[in-house]
Amino acid sequence: MTSQPPSLQRPWLQSPRVLALVGLVLLAGALGGLRLLGSQGRLLVALTSWPGYEYLYLAEQRRLGHRYGLDLRVQQYSSLEDQRLAYGRGDVEVIATNLPDAIAICQEVPKRCPELFLVIDQSEGADVIVSTSDFVDVRGLVGQTVGLERTLLAEYLLLRAFETKQVPFDQVRLLHEGPSALVSALSKGKIAAIVTYPPHSDSLREDSRYRVLSNSAQIPGEIVDVLAVNPAFAKRHPGMIRALVRTWWAAQALARAEPLSSQALMAKREQVSPAAFVASERGIRYPSPADQAEMLAPTGSVARVLVRMADQMISARRLSAKAPLPSSTQAFLLMP
Repeated sequence: MTSQPPSLQRPWLQSPRVLALVGLVLLAGALGGLRLLGSQGRLLVALTSWPGYEYLYLAEQRRLGHRYGLDLRVQQYSSLEDQRLAYGRGDVEVIATNLPDAIAICQEVPKRCPELFLVIDQSEGADVIVSTSDFVDVRGLVGQTVGLERTLLAEYLLLRAFETKQVPFDQVRLLHEGPSALVSALSKGKIAAIVTYPPHSDSLREDSRYRVLSNSAQIPGEIVDVLAVNPAFAKRHPGMIRALVRTWWAAQALARAEPLSSQALMAKREQVSPAAFVASERGIRYPSPADQAEMLAPTGSVARVLVRMADQMISARRLSAKAPLPSSTQAFLLMP
């Protein structure tokens, strides 16, 4: 039998006292890591299916928050309405949402009117109104049934599309369903058009039987997705919210560094091909860290859009003028 070289012989490692000491050191290191993680703790973020939100899923799966002491967990909801109601009940404290639905939360549960602390993306063509090919533009929808989720986002998209063609909002019948049910109803000819978005819109946009009548590129800067938090929670756990912001930028950096594996992971969750996921992102713009301060300033673009959006929905009698509006904050912004 060949003996080990002297440099590899470590008989002292066989000592029970040394082994016990090594065990204590390893245990202390593990507990230290747990204390770092526990200092921020587990954070649930409510999501729906939307390409821009998938970077939070990427962060969860790759445990990107752990380096900042954050145990990020995403909580999936099947519709924007279910997600919004869950936040309103207090099931979650942080939500990835859009400006119209943030306004809706303030209408429904004023005491949980959220604070907007990060701009995730801007929809520049991804949100669409899709009809059967029988219709040329939204004027043809007068007297027809249009399907949409029970969300302020869907109503706002429809309202703005009608404004451009001077179509009265009350001249169409509205059918409220979940996003998958809307696609099914349109494909069965039960309704004339639907308000939808990726991944639900993907198959429709590739099918010649359907036509995009309007999209969010026609109202630039208005359909914005954000991370929003219950202000009382943010006040108690500011470090956790800052860690979430850093985790978001870490996910963006990972997607740039490892695009193929990142796209495959996010596409799988949305149950589409990686190519379809990449295609759906072409209608989405992701603001940079440098954009955030201006967008979230007290008089920045997000605040201006919120006021304009609320005024339009109040004029259309879709909102009460008495409810508060979400506030935007720069307090948690950090460079990646």
